[in-house]
Amino acid sequence: MLQQDIEAVYEELATGIDVAGSADAEIFLAQVCLLLARELGDRDRVLELIRQAMRLHGEDPAAGPAPVR
Repeated sequence: MLQQDIEAVYEELATGIDVAGSADAEIFLAQVCLLLARELGDRDRVLELIRQAMRLHGEDPAAGPAPVR
C-alpha cells in the first residue's frame, strides 16, 4: 500500500471516529478491527498484528493484561 493510500485510510478512520463521537470511538475502532480481521481470514496473523500494535504502544504482550488504572 502506498503512503497516499495509508493517509486515505487514516483520514477515513478519523472521520469515522468523529462521527461515532468520543463515547463510541473505542467501539467503532473495535468494529473496524474485527471487520478487517474477518477479511484477512488469518487468526494467527491478526493476533500477531495486535501484539505488534501493543508493542508500538509501549506494552509488552507477553506480560499479560495491564493493571486497571
